[in-house]
Formats: sequence, C-alpha cells, structure tokens
Amino acid sequence: MEKEELIGEIIALQRKVDRVRRQYQLDIWMSLPLTIAQLKCLFFISNHGSTNSSKLAEALRVTPTNITGIVDRLVKQGLVSRSVDAQDRRMLVLKATIKGEGLVANLRERKRSRFSKALAYISTDDLAILHQGLTSLAKAVEARKEEANADND
Repeated sequence: MEKEELIGEIIALQRKVDRVRRQYQLDIWMSLPLTIAQLKCLFFISNHGSTNSSKLAEALRVTPTNITGIVDRLVKQGLVSRSVDAQDRRMLVLKATIKGEGLVANLRERKRSRFSKALAYISTDDLAILHQGLTSLAKAVEARKEEANADND
C-alpha cells in the first residue's frame, strides 16, 4: 500500500473510532444538567486553573457579556467560584470549585475507562504496534506544532 493510501486508510479508521467514542460520550453528556456552552466554560476554567471573563470569552469567541450569564449559572450550580483579583480589584477570577473539578474528573475518567475497555480487546502484540504508531504520531504532531509556532513568530 502506498503512503497516501495508508494515510487515507488511517484517517478513515480514526473517524470510525471517533464516531463510536462520541456515541458513548453523547450518552454521558446528555445526562448532565449543563449546556454545551457551560461545559466548555467549565473545562476551560478547569484546564487553566483559573481565568477571567475576558480570557474565557476570547477562548470561546464570544463577548464577555455572553460569558456573564453562563458563568452565573455555573456559580449557581456550585461548579465555579468568582473572586476579586488581588492585583486588579476590577477583575473577577473564575475558578472551578471542588464540585466542578469533580465533575470534570469524573467525565475524564469515564472516557478513559471506556477507552481502556476497548483497548483490552486488543492483543499485547497489537497493543505494542499501536503504541509505537501513536508514539510516532505524537512526535509528528509536536513537531508540526513547533513549526506552526515558529511560523507565527
């Protein structure tokens, strides 16, 4: 098989895996009492440790005004806290609460668990091959990321 054909096959297989994984995730996400916008905000805040409304709005490509209502609902549910920034008292710091971090951790663990169960169906020899391939892919992605960053400088 030629390189281009292999690449096409790999992309098709990745899409197939993603479709099945998304279906599992959809079932989990549909049971959450959060909108997609709220979930995006919660994950962004959790991933960054803390942030402010301006950075959150910029990341989600919306206005800070749009963020206010979303964050209000997250605060009301006890998933996010707001506090005054010590360096700039006009700025509010957004941080995931213990409950919010727990929700994020639970979602990540459920995803990891389902993926682990799928991988358990693969032989050890095939897992080693998959590991080698994914290691090469990770290196290629990192190299491309560095190139893109250099292009943007």
